[in-house]
Amino acid sequence: MLDVTRRLTGSVAAAFLIILLAPVAIAGGGRQRAIRGGPALVVGTEYRVPSKPDNPWLESVAVASGSSGGLVVWTESGPRDRESTVRFARLAADGHPIDATGQPLFENGHYQRHVAIDALNDQFVVTWCDITPEKNQIVALRLDAAGRALDSVPLVIADNVGNSEPAVGVTCGNADCLVTWGGDVREGSALSIGAVKGVEIHAGGTQTTSVPMQLAEKGLGNGIGTDRLNYCMVYAEQHAYGQSGALVAKLVGGNGATAELSLPSSQQVEFGTTWVAWNGSQWFILLLDLTTSGGLSQEVRFLRVDGAGKPVGNADAVLFESSTVPLLCPQVPDLFLYDPQNRRVVWDGNSFLVFTQHSIARVTRDGIVGPRLNADDYFPRSYTISIASSGGGRTLVAYSRDSAVAVRVIDESP
Repeated sequence: MLDVTRRLTGSVAAAFLIILLAPVAIAGGGRQRAIRGGPALVVGTEYRVPSKPDNPWLESVAVASGSSGGLVVWTESGPRDRESTVRFARLAADGHPIDATGQPLFENGHYQRHVAIDALNDQFVVTWCDITPEKNQIVALRLDAAGRALDSVPLVIADNVGNSEPAVGVTCGNADCLVTWGGDVREGSALSIGAVKGVEIHAGGTQTTSVPMQLAEKGLGNGIGTDRLNYCMVYAEQHAYGQSGALVAKLVGGNGATAELSLPSSQQVEFGTTWVAWNGSQWFILLLDLTTSGGLSQEVRFLRVDGAGKPVGNADAVLFESSTVPLLCPQVPDLFLYDPQNRRVVWDGNSFLVFTQHSIARVTRDGIVGPRLNADDYFPRSYTISIASSGGGRTLVAYSRDSAVAVRVIDESP
């Protein structure tokens, strides 16, 4: 069982990472397939929007699900050399694109990288890194439900974030959003593996503060979750290579106030990525265990805590054994440990849906893991698979496929 203690702190931020997701692509065209036994996951038709996303191995595609439909955004090279633009397509409730081609969202002659998006009531908030030779900025743009910009120019969230091109994330509650990014830690490094910071912005476009909040000196975890009033993120305190200290859940309120919950794990290993989702009564924390049997093998574990931080069920349930979880990157693992964009778990209104490198699994609110769906049948080998759900047993998945941005819907049927 977890011994939970409360700690108060005076700063904020948001942290996270990345992990590969579904590799190898067997397109599946218009097929629908389901797993048998209990509620089934039904993977719908793959819809494509012709485009040329920047890089299928970077965070260049993101999707959000609203009450009446969704929006998929991506960065695309051009129109001139050493430039890229942000583009979008509107999605119907069943995932099919309303727009036959991508529409330009923003173009200013700069590079745009690492786009992220989330739904804020009847709006969407898109954020990315704007790159020039002089400086790199984190910017955001608010859109209405039809994809029309509510800001004449992007909001500058952070004016100068160093030399790296940080991965960017955004998570929205009822009244505001938390925009997060990594930072520099190595001189001259292009990798965003330093301190993780965040800024809250309100639905009207104002920021709670001009000073970014800091979550951790070195980001260990992604998956900011929200209960619509507070944001929750989890990271592991550092002891030594191959061993982490206590897991720490940090809660961020709408006024910038923070509180910490210490979640010491029974596993004396190194935790890399963490992701968090809320189902109305409990936080589901997905953990990547990096060193289960030496080298860089992994297990994917999960634990559940209630709103007060008290454990629910098994403290360290194993979702997948290390033998079924291939290596992420044995040579430079740091590359995959500090990315605040890609989620790997969502609450679809009925169950938690967990996306790992080769599989998709349902986990009930009671912690029961259902049969796994082979993700290789549907999604390509890419880090840019993005997932979002607004409930009703439906999850949107977007990714880069050949010369297109592709979208599928996963429905949970009784």
